[in-house]
Amino acid sequence: MNYKIDLGGWNGIFAVPTDVVDKYMRIASGISIKVLLYFLRYSGHSIETAQVSQALSISEEDVKDSLMFWEQFGLIKKNNDTYTPVAEQIALVSEKAYANEITEEKARFTAVKTAALRSPHFSPIQIADTVKGNDEVSYLFKTCEALYGRPLKHTEQNALVTIVDEIGLPSEVTLMLVDYCFSIDKPTPAFMKNMAVEWMENGVTTLHAAEEYISGLQAKFGAENIVKSVFGIGNRALSQKEKDFAVQWVNDWGFNAEIIRLAYDINVNAKGKFTFPYISKILETWHQKGLHTKESIMAEQENRQSGSVVPSFDTKEIDNIILDDYM
Repeated sequence: MNYKIDLGGWNGIFAVPTDVVDKYMRIASGISIKVLLYFLRYSGHSIETAQVSQALSISEEDVKDSLMFWEQFGLIKKNNDTYTPVAEQIALVSEKAYANEITEEKARFTAVKTAALRSPHFSPIQIADTVKGNDEVSYLFKTCEALYGRPLKHTEQNALVTIVDEIGLPSEVTLMLVDYCFSIDKPTPAFMKNMAVEWMENGVTTLHAAEEYISGLQAKFGAENIVKSVFGIGNRALSQKEKDFAVQWVNDWGFNAEIIRLAYDINVNAKGKFTFPYISKILETWHQKGLHTKESIMAEQENRQSGSVVPSFDTKEIDNIILDDYM
């Protein structure tokens, strides 16, 4: 006589790393979980994203986003245009993460950044439930509607819920972030979400920290505006190197627009055009000599012409500055 135990759907099983549930379930999207399960089901096979997209009825873009998330933890590896489950490394996932200095929090932010560039994924019902169930979020929505001067659009509602629920920024800090975005005329959902990730990464999670961070941003923004105004730069954005120069001149060395303009004029008169490194060298020599006012600089120039002091800067020395990196 033959006997058989029929386990039904349990007749065919595959292993799922415990870390998926213990560490990553709360930060992984539903789509990411579905994609991982599909790959674990076909462990050992090379699978194309188009195949997964068709099998799970999701976009190929969402499949790729999910694979980027799981690659960070060593569960999936890419081989040209195909992906393969790394089942033999499941027991070593945590060790690999530490060895590569990939922490759970860092991976979480990477996933959030990727999600921030995609379309909204909270339904109107989900958003309404979140607002009704949280007085702080409700106040955040009402205040933001006052700032916009109209009811919030679906994308804007999604951005706020994403910032509070997924990125994890407190509601009161989120309100300060939104207010700052309005102050620089960039209250777009994508900009706010990306800035929220930046704040979380920099530990800006309290009102005090937010005030200090905004103060620093405003000082930096102010320095850039001063330099753009002096140099007659219109709508063109400064390069990162140019921004660094602006912050150094205004915030670090304490020069105002008048002094920067003076250095600019000296540069143009000497060379017929201005360059940031040339002007920076002039300002640096003034800073080293403690010349921070127009009066002190003019007095130094008069003394220099009389031959009683060494010049505050040497144009030949400035000409020898290596500008290759900058250019």
